Amino acid sequence: MSPDTIKEMIEAAIPDCQVETSGEECNFSVTVISQQFEGKSPIQRHRMVNDVFKAQFESGELHALSIKTRVA
Repeated sequence: MSPDTIKEMIEAAIPDCQVETSGEECNFSVTVISQQFEGKSPIQRHRMVNDVFKAQFESGELHALSIKTRVA
């Protein structure tokens, strides 16, 4: 996967968010800023982002994703 693909997938799943990505090959870090995180716990926020990549984790296309989330 590429950082651009990761960013596009998050933006499609969480409209109006801001995404910063870093990393390479199958290990990435993302920071996601969204108004949709308002009132959600950190675990709920991370799950929202992690769920976007369920198939990629299962197939091994993505091995590790470090997630930081903030409310816009």
